[in-house]
Amino acid sequence: MKNSYNSLVRNFVILFIIFAGFILPENPAFSQSKLELSGGLGAPEYIHTRIKYGQKVQVGICAGFIAGTFYTHAFFNGSISAEITWHFLGKSKFVDQTPWYILGGLGYYYLPMSAKYGEYDVGFFPRIGRTINFSKRTGINLDLGIFLPIAKANDSSMNELAYKILGSWSISYFIRLR
Repeated sequence: MKNSYNSLVRNFVILFIIFAGFILPENPAFSQSKLELSGGLGAPEYIHTRIKYGQKVQVGICAGFIAGTFYTHAFFNGSISAEITWHFLGKSKFVDQTPWYILGGLGYYYLPMSAKYGEYDVGFFPRIGRTINFSKRTGINLDLGIFLPIAKANDSSMNELAYKILGSWSISYFIRLR
C-alpha cells in the first residue's frame, strides 16, 4: 500500500511539473506582478499560506495546519497541495486579471485532529471562486467547491468503500509582489 501511494505522489508531481511547463510560457505578460502570496482559512487546508505564479493561469503551492497540532509532537501535522488556477470571466477595476476563476488542487493531508478530513491523506479539490481586488497589489480570494478523497490514511479504521464527498472552501488575503 505504501509503495503504491509513493508512486501516486511521485507521478502527480511529475505530471504537475510537465503541465506547468506547458502553461507558463503561454501566459502573456501584464504590467502587474505575476507572483502572489496569501494567507487565510479554509477546508481541508485550515490555516494556510499559499504562493502562486502567473496571471490568467496560475500554478501554486499551499501549506496548511490545524491550530493545536504543534502540541502532538509529530514531525508533520497539516497539509501540502499543488494547485492550478484558471481566471476566465469578468473585469477588474484595478488589474487586467479576470476576477472569476476555477481552481483545482491535489494534496497530501496529515490531519489526525480533524474529524472530517483526518480519515484521508490524499485528496483532490475542484473549486470555483472570485477575486476581490482592493488595489493593484492586494485583495481577497473566496472559493467554494468539493473535496474528493483519493486515499485513506493508514491509521484510519474506515471501510475501503467508505469514501465520501466533502465540502471544500477557502478565504484568503493576498499581496502581489513586484
